[in-house]
Amino acid sequence: MNRQAENKHSIVHYLKKGYGTLFPAITNVQPQMPKEQISMFLKQAVKGKFPIVIQVNPTSQSDTIWEFKGTVSFSPKSTQVIVESDQKTITYLINAREIRHIRRLHKRK
Repeated sequence: MNRQAENKHSIVHYLKKGYGTLFPAITNVQPQMPKEQISMFLKQAVKGKFPIVIQVNPTSQSDTIWEFKGTVSFSPKSTQVIVESDQKTITYLINAREIRHIRRLHKRK
C-alpha cells in the first residue's frame, strides 16, 4: 500500500511541476542551422528514410530546447514535419519553423 501511495505522490508531484520534469534536460545544445540547410537536410532525410535527431527552439508553450529522434516525413496539408520514433510507438508533429538543428542518427552496432 505504501508503495502505491509513493507512486501516486510522485506522479502528482511531476504533474504539478510540469511534464518537462519527466524528461532529462538536453546537455548538448547544437548551434542554430541556416534555414536553407535545415530544408536540405529534411528533404534528404525524407527521401533516404534514415533516422535523424531534431532539436527544436524554445516556443511560447515551452522555454526549453527539445530533441526528437526518429524517421521523418512531411505533412501533406501543413508546414509540419512528422517524426515517428524507431519503435513506431510515438509520433511527433513539429513546426518546421521551430527547428534549430538536424543531424543524422548513426546507430551503434
